[in-house]
Amino acid sequence: MTNSKTLAITGANGFLGKHTIEAAISKGWDVIGIVRREEAAKEVESIGAKAIIIKNFNTDSLKKILVGCKAVIHFRGVVCGSKELFETINIEGMRILVNVAKEIDLPRIIFPSGLGVDLYGEVEWATNEYFRSKKEAERILKEGKVCYTIFRPSYILGPHDELIPDLIEQIGEGIIQIAGNGDIPMQPVFVKDATNAFLTAAEGKGGDNQIFDLVGPKIIDLRKLIDMVVDNMSNLGFNLPPPRIQNIPYNEAPEKLEICKEMIDVMRCNVTSDGTIAAKVLGYQLTNVNEAIKVSIKAKMFTKEDKVEKEAIILLSGGIDSATALYWAKREGYKLIAISFNYNLRPEREKKAALKLAKGMGIKLIEVPIEYLKEAIDLRIEGFTIPSALHAPEGFIPARNLVFYSIAAYYAEIYGCKFIIGGHNSADINLFPDANIHFFKDLEKLINRGKHKQDKSKISILIPLITLNKIEVIKLAKDLKVPIEWTWSCYSDGEEPCGQCSSCVKRKEAFDNLDNIKPKLSL
Repeated sequence: MTNSKTLAITGANGFLGKHTIEAAISKGWDVIGIVRREEAAKEVESIGAKAIIIKNFNTDSLKKILVGCKAVIHFRGVVCGSKELFETINIEGMRILVNVAKEIDLPRIIFPSGLGVDLYGEVEWATNEYFRSKKEAERILKEGKVCYTIFRPSYILGPHDELIPDLIEQIGEGIIQIAGNGDIPMQPVFVKDATNAFLTAAEGKGGDNQIFDLVGPKIIDLRKLIDMVVDNMSNLGFNLPPPRIQNIPYNEAPEKLEICKEMIDVMRCNVTSDGTIAAKVLGYQLTNVNEAIKVSIKAKMFTKEDKVEKEAIILLSGGIDSATALYWAKREGYKLIAISFNYNLRPEREKKAALKLAKGMGIKLIEVPIEYLKEAIDLRIEGFTIPSALHAPEGFIPARNLVFYSIAAYYAEIYGCKFIIGGHNSADINLFPDANIHFFKDLEKLINRGKHKQDKSKISILIPLITLNKIEVIKLAKDLKVPIEWTWSCYSDGEEPCGQCSSCVKRKEAFDNLDNIKPKLSL
């Protein structure tokens, strides 16, 4: 007996598949998502469907899955590939599905085909393996003695579609390459309208054995679409100059745009239709194309992740101070992204230490290459008449913390972090003029003054170890269970620390003089 609440979807992990799953579940369907790979199965399960892997589309596997289903929506298909691939996926796949449907009395197959398929062999752009395979799949379905609904969709727009995000990236780069003159008419349809059409047809509404053009309410072309994307981005607060358009002849487009000829031919489809026909028969309202564009832009440009109030960028050198600050920040509940700077002659062991600490904590490490940054003494040796090289403390780099924390502020902006955390201790104040709390407070003010007037967010710089000496830092590290053996404090590389540089000497002295004083933290 057919379970009227069960729907199967092939190609379930694609753009249309995932949107249809979400819409179906919201309407009370039990959904089975048919995919080929383990990763795809995890995607499908994450949105609430039962995922079943069929690596090779075959009769026996489908029978087991489709028994008891009210309908199957057949998204499985390819747009690009060899003749053999089109034959196997688009044509033979439909033949297998229809044969199974007849054998188990599956009530209905829903098949999104392609706009212009009926023109195969009649116009030049529709005469390729993609259109041939889709037309043949339609023929198999129509002659298969199974109830069906065939849709021939235009571009389908919505969150994470295959068109708008790409246009946004090209707009950001300042130039958009398009095949032809961009004047081919199109009728983009909102993905919510498309899923409504699929699911209503799956319920058996709209009649048996119907074919609908699935198009939106407005005829535009690609140039107009680009203008609408730019306007909507501006309205949403993203101000970009209008991009330059570079027109690519159709015969050169596959190579220059790095897409298959079949995809270029699909772009040349100039079929227009009346989208209200399907909408009226199936009982849904067509959404304005501008709204569809806006929703797609929002999905690309705004994250849905809940913002964590204590997100922070932490500067992680790989030494014991920064490692201790890392573990302190984790204990205090900060959600962390680590940043490390690969300046000239930075010890490789220190780089490895930073990476190991970040991995051990399970956080992301951003390694920023700034090879131009060199110690004052190295610059002097190279011939630069740098005054700060005279009597400079060992390891002194001109404007180091101004550069480091400015870059950290850049990444804090990128990731929406409200805090930057550094691991300087009280000894640094005496050695380095850019390592005292007054410097960081002034820099914090400067960073926030650099924000544009519509940005109300603030960034705070935290230096939690600033009142602690080296002994107290090590005591805190032990209390926090920092893997001190992972850290590297030596200014040089080697299998073991040199034991001679000032950093090695201070570290050894601190360990030799550990006491029972419980450190106090100051922000």
